[in-house]
Parts: sequence; structure tokens; C-alpha cells
Amino acid sequence: MAKKVTLADLSDADKANLLQQLQQQQNEKDKELAAKRKEYKALVHEKVNNLFPVLAQASSVLSGAKGKAIEYFKQVLEFKNELYPTADGQTSHTFTNEDGSISIIIGYNMLDSYDDTVHSGVAMVKEYMSDLVARGDKETKSLVDGIMRLLSKDSKGNLKPSRVAQLKKMADETGNEKFINGVKIIQDSHMQVRSKEFVRCIQKDKTGKSMVLALSITDAEIPADKQEVAE
Repeated sequence: MAKKVTLADLSDADKANLLQQLQQQQNEKDKELAAKRKEYKALVHEKVNNLFPVLAQASSVLSGAKGKAIEYFKQVLEFKNELYPTADGQTSHTFTNEDGSISIIIGYNMLDSYDDTVHSGVAMVKEYMSDLVARGDKETKSLVDGIMRLLSKDSKGNLKPSRVAQLKKMADETGNEKFINGVKIIQDSHMQVRSKEFVRCIQKDKTGKSMVLALSITDAEIPADKQEVAE
């Protein structure tokens, strides 16, 4: 059986030679990696520049179609308002052809938002929570956990009005002035903002099955022969 060679068995010259070989191998790997990264960046540059005109054209077509749809139904909506009473707070209108096969929905959404004073209210509620934590008993910990859940924000970074309403009920039950005032500031900072106008289209096939027409690149279906590329 061959004897296992260790570094202790090597002379200084052998060690230096081995180190030089290792360094050379590492340098070659670094150069290869650098070349591949350069190739990758060049590929990204090429693909981005080639695809941008396609996406820009699609965006232009969709913007034009949206503008045309809104302008198309402007007169229809005015006529509708003359003939039919509009419900308070109605923000969308659905127009359907006679056989019910195509419906076009035009409108906007009212979104919940808060002005900057909301931060003062949240800070005041958190001060009250700090007072509770200082007490350290099981009952107050449960109350703090409940407040934290109600102060959690949605995916858009906003508090939910329904949770703020629950928070007010909780504050009223405690009778704590700091807690109550903090929640009031939060409630007073609430406002609703109007979203951009939207256009939706629903089509029914011969079996009566509804299909939402894809009017955004996210909703559009990828052709079967292109799916592998996308994945």
C-alpha cells in the first residue's frame, strides 16, 4: 500500500511549486467565471433591447384600447344616467349585448388609504402597549397580541378599516384615554382614493361558460409551444 503523503513530507520547494499550481488553477477558474458572467450580461443586454419594442407596442395597443373603450361608452353612460337612477356609490357599470354573450365592465375602485397623521395614532397605541408590557402579566400579554394583530398592515402597507373598527371597540372597553385617542387619530386619518379606471370584458362560449378576456400581460395565457421557454 502506497504511503500517504502529507505536507510535512514535502520540501519548501515542493510546497511552493504546489501552491503555484493551485494558484494557477484558481486564476484559470476565475477567468472562466469572469468570461461567463460577461457573456451573461451581454445576453441580458441583447434580450432586453430586443424585447422592449414588443412590450412597448403591446402597452401602446392596450392604452389605446382602454382609451377607446372609455370614450366609446361615455355617451352610453350619460344616456343611462338619464334613463335609470344610479345607486349611490356605484363605481362601475356593466354593458351587455342582447344575447348575453359579451359583457364590458367600465369603472374604478375606491381604495382605502391614510394620511400622515396615522403614524401619530399608531405611535400612541404602541405607547399604550408598552405600558401593558411593563405590567407583564398573562392577561395584558393577550391584549397586546390582539392589538398587534389589528395593527398589522395589508399587502399594500395600509391598515384595514375593519380591523381599526375592532381596535376602537377594544379601546372603548379598556377605557384607557391614550389608547382611545390613538385609535381616534387613526380613524380620522382614514380616506378613500379613487383608482385608475378599469375596463374588463367577459365572453360566454356556446355552452354558457364565461371567460374573462385577458387585458393585461399578467393575465394573458402563454401559448403551449412557448411555455417551456417561460419556465
